[in-house]
Amino acid sequence: MSVPLDTFFAQLQQQLSQHFCRQLVVLEGSLEWAATTAVIVGKHFPQRLWSGDNAPVSFTSSSFKQSKQWLGQEFDMVVINGLDGINADTLGALSGTIRGGGILVIIAPPTWRLSDAVTPFYQRLGRLFVNPEVVLIQQSQPQQQPSLMTSFQQVILPPTFIDINTQRSCLTDGQSEAVDAIIKVMTGHRKRPLVLSADRGRGKSAALGIAAAELLQTRTIKVAVTAPSFACAETVFKHAKLRLPATDHPHRHQLHLGASRVEFIAADRIVNEAHNFDFIIVDEAAAIPASILTALLGCHNRLVFATTIHGYEGTGRGFEIKFKQRLTECMPQWRSYHLEQPIRWAKGDPLEAWVFKALLLAAQAPNLIDIETTTATESMSYSVLPAAELAHNEVLLNQLFGLLINAHYQTSPNDIQQLLDDPNLRLLIASQSEVIIGCCVVSKEGGFDKQLAQLVMQGKRRPQGHLLAQSLAAHLGYAIAAEQHCYRILRIAVADGFQQQGIGTQLINTVLQQAMDENIDYIGTSFGAVSELVDFWSHCLLRPLRLGITKDVASGHHSLLCVKPLSMAAQSWFDDAQSLFGASFSCQRVEQFNQLDSQLFFKLYSDNVQQPLNYGLSHSQINHQLEIFIDGGLGYDVVVASLESWLSQLLLRDDCHWDDDLGFAIAKILQKQSWLVMVERYHLSSRKLAQQHLRNVVARYYSLSSSVH
Repeated sequence: MSVPLDTFFAQLQQQLSQHFCRQLVVLEGSLEWAATTAVIVGKHFPQRLWSGDNAPVSFTSSSFKQSKQWLGQEFDMVVINGLDGINADTLGALSGTIRGGGILVIIAPPTWRLSDAVTPFYQRLGRLFVNPEVVLIQQSQPQQQPSLMTSFQQVILPPTFIDINTQRSCLTDGQSEAVDAIIKVMTGHRKRPLVLSADRGRGKSAALGIAAAELLQTRTIKVAVTAPSFACAETVFKHAKLRLPATDHPHRHQLHLGASRVEFIAADRIVNEAHNFDFIIVDEAAAIPASILTALLGCHNRLVFATTIHGYEGTGRGFEIKFKQRLTECMPQWRSYHLEQPIRWAKGDPLEAWVFKALLLAAQAPNLIDIETTTATESMSYSVLPAAELAHNEVLLNQLFGLLINAHYQTSPNDIQQLLDDPNLRLLIASQSEVIIGCCVVSKEGGFDKQLAQLVMQGKRRPQGHLLAQSLAAHLGYAIAAEQHCYRILRIAVADGFQQQGIGTQLINTVLQQAMDENIDYIGTSFGAVSELVDFWSHCLLRPLRLGITKDVASGHHSLLCVKPLSMAAQSWFDDAQSLFGASFSCQRVEQFNQLDSQLFFKLYSDNVQQPLNYGLSHSQINHQLEIFIDGGLGYDVVVASLESWLSQLLLRDDCHWDDDLGFAIAKILQKQSWLVMVERYHLSSRKLAQQHLRNVVARYYSLSSSVH
């Protein structure tokens, strides 16, 4: 027996409210029909948001680009108009704004499910629309009543309030334990930071606010809260304010209680102002530059880093893996706490389960133990994996995305869309018995006509994509590089336990073979420059052509662009570009790169600079000054020209190898770091000792280098 839509959704709303769950509803049909249906449905859901074009007047309207601004707010019904395509990041962001008892509505064309003409990403979404946890309503069959109770069998309702004390009023035991863990960072031993992690809707930011309020009420304290923006931290302040007695608050960025205060400090100011606070809370840490987080570890002892693991941007998992590695190096006694129980909806929520599956938010890299037991005797194979095959194999897709998440700070839901639908992408994998051990994602770029290449070089045009080809034209002045065809290596990843076995190198060799089969002129990549990555790409015979002046927001390192020419046409400009990079790096060593890690400086200088510094000094002049300097005569300022000439010559010798003493000499002589910085960085007690240490280092290396040319 059919039931009118209005009646059906009234029943659905009652069941969702009873189970404190959320549901995905797919309206498959025309815009006019879907909009009319959404208005009927909306009568049962008071707070309504419409994302995309053609919003009815009864809905709050939002573009896909505005989806981030709704984070932290709650709706009963969100509609995503996907008739002209859907944005995966928008889907992830807005699904988390729906409270228990609400629905997410996706308006989709029937072709996603029924046609092979659409792209693999939309074919995959269409297949997921027929999952048991989805209510699918088609325009041709609007009078239907799917079975709903199967969606709710695994739901665990949230507990009622647990009053730990009158100030706290946490909603779950886990949230109360998180508050205790936060407070312990302040009251316990120094240098034991906390990483507080949670999926969306677990009350993480509320726990931060509750803890801040308790600290203000029990001691005189100054607490700093930082986040990508104040909007991201607003929930922290809201919950702190609820638990503090009414008092005079200067403005919304500060809460005062007597001599104590909680204050929001922008992420770009927190390092410089850290010394003004007793305790620092970092919310949504995954979205803050890694360089800022690392700098905080070096200048403060009581820190909490909170991050959303499966947030809208998808960066949480990669951040957690990478940042925890850094924490272990700096403060090995750090602790972690993970909030498991949802607060804004029930555990086992059908919508959360569907979104996790659709956006691969729980994707895991292959398990090393499973690989060893099932495939240890199998040989590794290297191949190109077509997007269509990947879209139809959820196991491989999850393995691949899990690898990419483990290897990189930022991997977002939109990357799935690009992987499956971008015709210029090539996906190469290393596998054993249908288990992906390593992968390399490559984009085919370039091929501009001569006029467009010239406009790109002049900075007058910036077509979407083609980042490698455009960088070579716009930043280095080689328009011809934009006319030629290239492969840009976007990502490369190898499963833990299989690294350092040549798999990455063989993947690059497979890329090279594929490139030559397609008559590609050159391959290249850009990455956050750290010593081990420079070594890897150098081993693969890619050479640096540009080092970014500013640090990359995600990695916290300067981006290094490396290229390997494959055709004679590319070789013609590559040799010129390589010599220019060496000359530029030598000149930029003081003004642009004087803070560059000295070991990285050594690698880039010794491998790329073609001529040592030359101030017209003779061999005998340099030796005479250095010998007096080593014996304690002549000051650094007097012999600096001789020191630069000698050290630059030394670094270009084949028998010169890195050690910490050489790094000290590089930092002072070539990078021109101040004596104050040298004293602090190398843990020396005075400038005089630093100067003597430099004499000792020069003496050691001078005895090893018998001649200076």
